[in-house]
Amino acid sequence: MKILVICDFLFPQTVGGAGRVAGEVATALEKMGNTVHFLTRPAPLPNDDGRITFFPPLGTLPSRFRRVFSNTVQDFKPDVVHVHQPLPAFLSIPASFSRPLVYTFHSSWPEEFKIKSSGWPRLLRKGISPLLAKVEKRVMHRATAVTVLSEFSRRMVRGFYDREAVIIPGGVDSKRFQPSPGKPENRALYLITLRNLVPRMGLAELTRSMKLLPPDTRLDIGGEGPLRRDLQELITSLGMENQVRLLGHIPDRDLPHFYSSADWFVLPTAALEGFGLVILESLSCGTPVLGTRIGAIHELLEQFDSRWVIPQPEPEAIAAAILSVSEQPPPDPWKLHNQVADEFDWLQIAERYLELYRSLL
Repeated sequence: MKILVICDFLFPQTVGGAGRVAGEVATALEKMGNTVHFLTRPAPLPNDDGRITFFPPLGTLPSRFRRVFSNTVQDFKPDVVHVHQPLPAFLSIPASFSRPLVYTFHSSWPEEFKIKSSGWPRLLRKGISPLLAKVEKRVMHRATAVTVLSEFSRRMVRGFYDREAVIIPGGVDSKRFQPSPGKPENRALYLITLRNLVPRMGLAELTRSMKLLPPDTRLDIGGEGPLRRDLQELITSLGMENQVRLLGHIPDRDLPHFYSSADWFVLPTAALEGFGLVILESLSCGTPVLGTRIGAIHELLEQFDSRWVIPQPEPEAIAAAILSVSEQPPPDPWKLHNQVADEFDWLQIAERYLELYRSLL
C-alpha cells in the first residue's frame, strides 16, 4: 500500500509527539512492505532518500500549497493520505480530493495555543484560538476517518467537533528501548524527567517537590524550552543546585541509557497530555513512571499500576507519591519491558493503522 503522510513537522525536525508518531508509524509500515512519502514543512532532514517533499514556507499563497500537494499525489499516487496536523492539510488539500483521508488528532490546536509559552499577549491568543478551531474542524470533518491516541482525546473530539474517532495508541521501538545493566544498588533515589520546558509540563511544581523529599534525592531534567532560565533561577532560589540539574537536550541515541539509569521517571504534567510517548519509552527501558492525573496519563499508567498516578499536579502530591513508591520493592525491569513490547511495539501499532486504511478502500 502507498501512504502519503502530511505533517507540520517530522522527527527529528521536532521533539514533539506528533512528528515522532508520524515518523515511527511510517517506519514500521515500511518494514511491513508498504511505501510511505511525506509532505512536511521545509527544514533540513538527513537521508530522506527522496521520501520527503517540502511545502513552501508559511505565509505563501495557499495555491502554492495546493500545487505541491497536487503534484505529489500525481507522482506518488497514494492509496491513502494520513494527516497528523490540521494546518498543512487545510492549506493544501482541495475540496475535490476524493481518496481516503485519515486524520490523527494528537491534541487540540486552539487549546494548546491558548496556554502555550509565547510572546503574544494571552488575550490575543484567546482571540485567535477560535480561528484555529475552525481550521481544525474543517480538517476533522473532511476526513474519512479520525484516529486518536487515547480516550481523553476521543472525548475532546466528540465534545469540540461532534465527531467519532478510533483509538490507536502511541508506541515504542521495544528492540531499541530495553533495560540496561549496571544500575547502582543502595544509592540515593534518582529521578528523571524529559519534557519540553514550557509551563504546562509542571516542571516548576516537580522542582518544588524536591524540597519535601530527603536531601540526598536527585532529579535530572532533560529537554529544552523557553522556561529554562526561569527553572534555573527557581533551582537556585530553593538552594537545590546539588539536587536538581537541567541537562538540556538529550540526543535520541542516548535516550535508552538515560531512561534505564533512573529509579523513577516522573511526569508532572499540569495541563493537556494527549498520550505521553515518554511513558512507554521509560517503561520499555524498565524504569517505572509516576504521572499526574492529567489528560491521558492515568489511562496508560493504570494498565501497569494505579499507585503510579499522582492525584494532583502540586508539589505536595508529587512528593507524597515519590515517597510512597520509594518504600515499595522496585518492579522487575524486564517484566515491565515485556508488558510494553507485547502491546505497544510500533509494528503492532502500524498494523492497526494498516487495518484501518484497508477498511477505507
